[in-house]
Amino acid sequence: MEADKLKKVTVGGIRTKVVALGIGSGVNGDELNNMVSAPQAKNVILVQDFSSLPDAEDQLRKTSCSGW
Repeated sequence: MEADKLKKVTVGGIRTKVVALGIGSGVNGDELNNMVSAPQAKNVILVQDFSSLPDAEDQLRKTSCSGW
């Protein structure tokens, strides 16, 4: 899986962190959980629709920029 390859990439000696943003009710949660870095509960962000994206902005910023 491509996400597994991405999770092994390092930049400047720092391992990459994979975060997923799911939009809508048709999101496959298992698929997102398999793509993201552990812990999945912190690295999968779900919103109901595109109009809800501003609500997830802060969570996405904190999740993607926080350390391991």
